[in-house]
Amino acid sequence: MVTMSNLTSTMDVDELSNLLSNLSNYELSKDGELVEEEVSDQIDSPYDSIFSNAAFSPPMLSYEERGNLQQLTNHAAESLKSRNPLMDDCIVDVIAPQLACLLAMPLSYGRCKTLVQLGSIRSPLERCKSGDIPLELCEVIGHAEEFSFDQQGSQYLQEKLETATDEEKDTIFEEIIPIAMNLIIDVFGNFVIQKALEAVGMDKRVSMAQELDGHVIRCSCDQHGNHVISKIIECVPEELIGFLVSSLSNEITFLSAHPFACQTLLECCEEESDRLVMLSNILQDVYILSHDQYGNYVIQYILENGKPQERSAVIRTLAGKIMEMSKHKFASNVIEKCLRFGGPQEQHLMVDEILTFASGSDTLQMMVNDQYGNYLVQTALEVSNGEQFTNMISRINNYRKIAKRFNYEPNIILMIEKLIQKGEKIFKLRTSQASERACKTNVGWQEE
Repeated sequence: MVTMSNLTSTMDVDELSNLLSNLSNYELSKDGELVEEEVSDQIDSPYDSIFSNAAFSPPMLSYEERGNLQQLTNHAAESLKSRNPLMDDCIVDVIAPQLACLLAMPLSYGRCKTLVQLGSIRSPLERCKSGDIPLELCEVIGHAEEFSFDQQGSQYLQEKLETATDEEKDTIFEEIIPIAMNLIIDVFGNFVIQKALEAVGMDKRVSMAQELDGHVIRCSCDQHGNHVISKIIECVPEELIGFLVSSLSNEITFLSAHPFACQTLLECCEEESDRLVMLSNILQDVYILSHDQYGNYVIQYILENGKPQERSAVIRTLAGKIMEMSKHKFASNVIEKCLRFGGPQEQHLMVDEILTFASGSDTLQMMVNDQYGNYLVQTALEVSNGEQFTNMISRINNYRKIAKRFNYEPNIILMIEKLIQKGEKIFKLRTSQASERACKTNVGWQEE
């Protein structure tokens, strides 16, 4: 059976408020006649403003027109049809009498409470949250801002934008773009912006990107805004957002050391041309960024994913600083990546630096005894060959003898033991691989 709650699927709160205000100054007398309600009979309540703040004045009905409840029913039916031309007549015939009876009650707290309980006066967002009445995207038009800043509303918009028509997508987009900057840095709104960028056409994506002009740094440093920047880089061709890359490259050192902005830079580095623009600025501060808790990730990314010449540029900049950097929590990670991803010649030069005696100090021994440097020595063992490898193993064995003789701390002895085990494991593996290659060579020679 159709009830009052059906109204919410066809009328928004403004339309229903206007309808209610049309009829709220009248009540039924004991004789069933519709008469104007006295102000003194009204009871103040939080809901009274729904009726008092009408978009237009209530109709002036003459004494003859006031008739009875049927008069009110007819008026309700006309109002329903005028605001909802597509509403089925049978639905109107059921709803109008119920609405007339309810509106004929005195304007009081009881009457308004009944309306709220029936769901007649609820915004689309409230209906979205309750989930008891289906809500179509077309009913959200005009309320996109309210939905975007709400957790459930934001999720609703994201889901609907995936299946919306092009017209609905464009309408929602036009609603949110004037407040784009506020949404971009909002905990819920930023997801709506990201989904909209995926859903709309390229012209609107560019329009959204242009909203960021002059605000790129601010958004990149925001915990929510940096995800929107990354999405724009992903969805919009580089040639259309030159201002964005330019803004980032001009503040490369500051942004690389920022917990949120560094993520945006990593996204930019995926594009080769963008990486080349930024690399020239990064190289000036490689040493500083390598020591930063966030900046070191940007340098590591270049070493792992950059081209050989880009890796070489970073390694050359850090040459001669291995001992100092190996003892630093963050910088040691950068040196490890240099060892792993450098070319054979660069690896050889770096291992040579580890095996040298700098300023009268044994670089290798200092690294072996350090909690961070020890891991670098393990990596050096993996990438070294021939004389370098043998020299390193021999010296590490001597350090073990010295450590035991002079009662070094147990943790240092343990680190040295681990290095020796690592060296033995690498030696056995290489010996085994060499034997296999020799066997394959002999088999091939015999077959010939």
